[in-house]
Amino acid sequence: MTKIKSMYYSLAAFSAVLLNAVMLICANTNSCLMIYQPKAPEALSKFSKIE
Repeated sequence: MTKIKSMYYSLAAFSAVLLNAVMLICANTNSCLMIYQPKAPEALSKFSKIE
């Protein structure tokens, strides 16, 4: 039973490292949303805290 637990823990640690690497790569790359941003409608200005 402890061998299976240790395998689960090592798999969990590996997946955590892998997901952190994926998040780091995705956070530092451009996406298509950054390239094309449509203009905000004028009706949204009433929700702005900055006048």
